[in-house]
Amino acid sequence: MSSSLQFSSGIQQQKGFTLLELIIVIVLLGIMSVSLGRLTSHTVFSYIDGKDRNRLSQSGKWMMERLSREIREALPQSVRTGSGSGFHCVEFMPIENSSTYFDLPATGNVSSFTAAEYDLVASISSLVAIMPINPTSLYSGTGTLGTLSSVTATADPDQVLITLISPTNFSRRSPQSRFFLLSGPVSFCLNNANGQMLRHSGYGISTSQSFPPSGGSLIGQDFTADTTVFNYQPDTLSRSGLLQINLKAQNRGRSLSANQEAFDIFHEVHVRNVP
Repeated sequence: MSSSLQFSSGIQQQKGFTLLELIIVIVLLGIMSVSLGRLTSHTVFSYIDGKDRNRLSQSGKWMMERLSREIREALPQSVRTGSGSGFHCVEFMPIENSSTYFDLPATGNVSSFTAAEYDLVASISSLVAIMPINPTSLYSGTGTLGTLSSVTATADPDQVLITLISPTNFSRRSPQSRFFLLSGPVSFCLNNANGQMLRHSGYGISTSQSFPPSGGSLIGQDFTADTTVFNYQPDTLSRSGLLQINLKAQNRGRSLSANQEAFDIFHEVHVRNVP
């Protein structure tokens, strides 16, 4: 009788946990929770960092491609760069069309001239440029720019008549008898204060470059300047012009990996030299 009771009591004692065992379990669960939490947080932050880096990279590539395409279609002698008031800008005049002139007089004012047709289409009030040699002479307008009034057909189907709004004295002649039809100036400006890259158009020609011109549409953000952003090496008779773009992409809204991570962007654009 007594042995049966002792056996039953022994079974009941094996069903419980000691305080030491409970403490060990709690400590182990705490360690596992902290480890899993850190692993999860590292995984999440790694994903966010990678996503931000990819966004910055794609934004930089898109902006460089946009700027490169427009610069390549610009009149080489129209490219000028500079900085002021926290803005870094490159300015140029896009070419709408070009052709060859035939009967341009050697000197004096020009009101109209004939040119090769070549599907020559242009908007009224486009600028007519003949043999500009540098940005100073081009943006001053003296002896380099006229304003288009009309492009009309002639008796010869291969020729058109170019008429200017007012007589213009072009001071130089192209070796290849070439003229250009230009739209107004365009600028790309980096605002170093907020990291935004803006494209400016629709403003007037000015002898001195503006930092920035009026208006502007956003084409990129999260950029900053460590040195001169736009550096242009003008074209010569033996080589094309070269625009160097040097800036830094950085997420200003959040520190990547908590250490202000950023990467440099360096790009070069060759500008064809055509007299």
